[in-house]
Amino acid sequence: MPTFAAVDIGSNSVRLKISRLVRHRLTEIHEDREVTRLGESVFRHGFLSPEAIADTVKVLRRFHRAMQNAGVDTVRVVATSALRDARNSRAFLEWVRSSTGWNVDIISGLEEARLIHLGLVSTMRVSAARLLMVDLGGGSCELTISDENHIRSTVSLPLGAVRLTNEFLQHDPPRKSELKRLQGFVAREVTRIQDRIKSARVGGVIATSGTAAALVGVASHLARPRKRRPTTYATRETIRRIAKQITRLTLEQRRRRQVAPMISVAKVCSRMPSGVSSSISAMRVWAYSSSSPVRMKSRAA
Repeated sequence: MPTFAAVDIGSNSVRLKISRLVRHRLTEIHEDREVTRLGESVFRHGFLSPEAIADTVKVLRRFHRAMQNAGVDTVRVVATSALRDARNSRAFLEWVRSSTGWNVDIISGLEEARLIHLGLVSTMRVSAARLLMVDLGGGSCELTISDENHIRSTVSLPLGAVRLTNEFLQHDPPRKSELKRLQGFVAREVTRIQDRIKSARVGGVIATSGTAAALVGVASHLARPRKRRPTTYATRETIRRIAKQITRLTLEQRRRRQVAPMISVAKVCSRMPSGVSSSISAMRVWAYSSSSPVRMKSRAA
């Protein structure tokens, strides 16, 4: 049976997924993820740091061993925002090639959005015909309007969690002036797509990434004991409540209060009003909450 692997080298974390083709369907057999914050020095100085490169290559070697054990036939390795921006990305690519034999494909923000959309529409059943898909990584944020499983509009914005933290949040916890500057920057960037979001009249918002999963994990924790099962969505009101709480906490306090449940895809409740204000509110939370390091190594939730 053919076995495939995909590796995503992001600005905040590195991910691996291995699947096997069984009866014309892909069945996941292994998943791994680790935070390496590869883009942290890129967004400050323009270069990948030797430490981040070494940490990331170490994780990629582990992924390579997992693929060998699984008997992978085909692998695709892609890199996103940090490698697009880094002036020394070629050195990183050569190090990865010498360590694993892989050729890394640095993809554009629009290609990143296309692949995220393809992955969602091929694996999820959604009730709304028109959706806003939000993927917030370490270096960029992809916003895609999907209409009947087809991309109607998409944009890649420089609103990654690591990028924004480095640029705007210099104190722990952040000062009100820093948060105000951050919110203003996000608002200005999102205006590039706000008219398209409003005119599309989307019926729901789907958020992907580890930060979105963490956000919904916290929302699920806040909803208990009213709900027996972990929730898979967060309302606008809950997002605001979380934002208010976490921006008052230090990094160490956020680590201690980290919620364990991690959900791979966060479906933000369709009751959230369409328009840009809800997106700004959500992205503000994700950008800050992801400052707390997470290491996840498990099968899909």
